[in-house]
Amino acid sequence: MEKIVVKDDEQIELSNVDGDLEVHDGAIINVSSKVDKLVINGNLVSKGDVEINGSIEVKEIIHKNGYLEITGDVIAERIKIRNGGRGGSKLIVGGNLTAEETAIDGALIVEKDFNCPQVKIMGSCAVYGNTNVETYEVSGSAKHELNLNATEVDISGSFKVGEDAIIKEELEVSGSAKIGGMLDCPEVEVGGSFVCNNLITNSTDVSGSAKTSTAQVGDKLNVSGSYKCEGSIIAAKLSVSGSSKVGDDSKIEKLSVSGSSRAGDNCKFVDVKVSGSLGLGANTIAENINVSGSCSSSGLLRLSEKLQISGSLSGDEIEAGEISVSGSLNCEIAKADLINIGRDSRVRGKLFGGTVIIGDGARVEDITADEVELGRKVRAGVVEAGTIDADPSAKYTKG
Repeated sequence: MEKIVVKDDEQIELSNVDGDLEVHDGAIINVSSKVDKLVINGNLVSKGDVEINGSIEVKEIIHKNGYLEITGDVIAERIKIRNGGRGGSKLIVGGNLTAEETAIDGALIVEKDFNCPQVKIMGSCAVYGNTNVETYEVSGSAKHELNLNATEVDISGSFKVGEDAIIKEELEVSGSAKIGGMLDCPEVEVGGSFVCNNLITNSTDVSGSAKTSTAQVGDKLNVSGSYKCEGSIIAAKLSVSGSSKVGDDSKIEKLSVSGSSRAGDNCKFVDVKVSGSLGLGANTIAENINVSGSCSSSGLLRLSEKLQISGSLSGDEIEAGEISVSGSLNCEIAKADLINIGRDSRVRGKLFGGTVIIGDGARVEDITADEVELGRKVRAGVVEAGTIDADPSAKYTKG
């Protein structure tokens, strides 16, 4: 096998290399127009800034100390790009890049599709076509204009995919992540902000803010900042340390929010705990809601178990197994098997219950129940009940 050496700043035309091709700084290689691609039966070994005009097929590319630019397609078994003392190295491919293994101490730019099972890049990566990889590790930022298919992805900087990202096992991003289409990945961890059109995941942790159009979460979505879902989210657990907003028809088994939270119409919950404000749309169904702050709803709010508010509660019609309010209640109708209004609370609207307990100093309007207890200095409207146990200081009208 014959080795061809291209010297510094030399320009030649090649159609075939039956051995290794060694190329030095400043050299330009033009692929003959008589062939579709330059076939190198050995390795391409280059250094400095090298330009190849056309497509190549080679066993291995070994390049260091500069930019290697190939204007056409590249087919290789292995690619190794190394940095030298004079600055960063970069591989620029103007067409498709296909390899079995790619290791780059610098940057990679691929203008069309990138197909490679094993990829490790110590700088940045930009792909303007579709990307198909298995193990994908980038120490800087990664940008993908179209679709990404992978098994494992680890990005130390920012991560951007213009269309869909399908990742079989795990996505870990230390910076921000933005997915223009669907992200389908079982385990996701993002250190910065996260934006995704349609999230399909089992478990996702976001250290910054997060925004999705829709989401399907098998286990949990944890967000340390604010979270907004413009459409519906279906999740076993949603935990948000900042504000939260979910759209119509959302279904969340366990919702935990440390700031304000809003939900659209026709939402279903199992357990809700909010330390702040909670705003619910029409026709909300839940088992338990616990709010330390304010809670408001429109239309019918129906709970199979307990609604507990330490603050204010307002709505049109509220039904629950148990309603407990320490603060204020303002609604047209509140119905429950047990209604407990705390000390010095204020109620506007009608209360219907099996048992209604009004704490000392509270002010309420009309009550209809099986049993009613009125504490000291309670002021009530008309009370209709089978049994009324009222402190002598309480004032009300018996119906």
